[in-house]
Amino acid sequence: MKIKYRFAFTWSEARASQLRALGLKVQPPADPRPEVGGIAVSFALEGAPGWSEACSLIRSWNGATSVTTEFTAAEISEAAHCAFQVVHASGYPQPERDFLYLEQAYDLSARCPKCGEGAVQMAPFRIKKTLKWGRNAFLKLNWVEEACFMQTSVWSEHLRPLGIGALPVEDTKGSLLDEVVQIDLGPVAPLCMGELEGVRCEKCGRERYQWHDRGFFPSIKNPPDVPIFRSSQRFGVEHQSANAMIVSATVANAIRAAGLRGVELWPCAPAG
Repeated sequence: MKIKYRFAFTWSEARASQLRALGLKVQPPADPRPEVGGIAVSFALEGAPGWSEACSLIRSWNGATSVTTEFTAAEISEAAHCAFQVVHASGYPQPERDFLYLEQAYDLSARCPKCGEGAVQMAPFRIKKTLKWGRNAFLKLNWVEEACFMQTSVWSEHLRPLGIGALPVEDTKGSLLDEVVQIDLGPVAPLCMGELEGVRCEKCGRERYQWHDRGFFPSIKNPPDVPIFRSSQRFGVEHQSANAMIVSATVANAIRAAGLRGVELWPCAPAG
């Protein structure tokens, strides 16, 4: 695996020269102008020459750093389970005005007004028919991290035979859509979080964790014998947290073999 850093900073030729001198490539803004700057981007691998110095420079420039992990094909294929992160987003849950979709799709009786935790989906999501799929098999809606959608034909061909179910989806008027389904994420199982610490809401006491961004995803305590399930832990930020979606090796390898796009597979650490 490789731990990859993405740096974003306010552009200047002098700053770009400093990073290039460390061996990093720099992507300048599309239209850099001295009077307004612009945002430039650079990348580095953890532990590579110049990486530590680049991190220090970005901090001194008040830039932003994000981290992710790139796994080898063998690390993914050999994992007993993989976290399943939908990365292609299009459209919004309906009705989107004043976030009324929450009342439409969820039981909000136990929802915390401060952190947003406690809502339970009780009805189908409503969507517009103008979702942009591109070449992606998987899709999530903006504002909703905890639901995964597929075109019915793709689900029927690739995931239904593996035992993954589907939930109905409706149009904006409440009529059932034949061409789109929401993936049934199955039961809930706890993860082994080890020394990772979550953030506890001061109002409701519920705990959430930052999304895992480096190394193997946490292992599963007593994983259920099902093709897909959810973590009992929640990941994200206030009003936008979700259970991690986790799939078996059979499902992960089927997704890769078919070249299905729109998701990233994150290998879970071995149990124990």
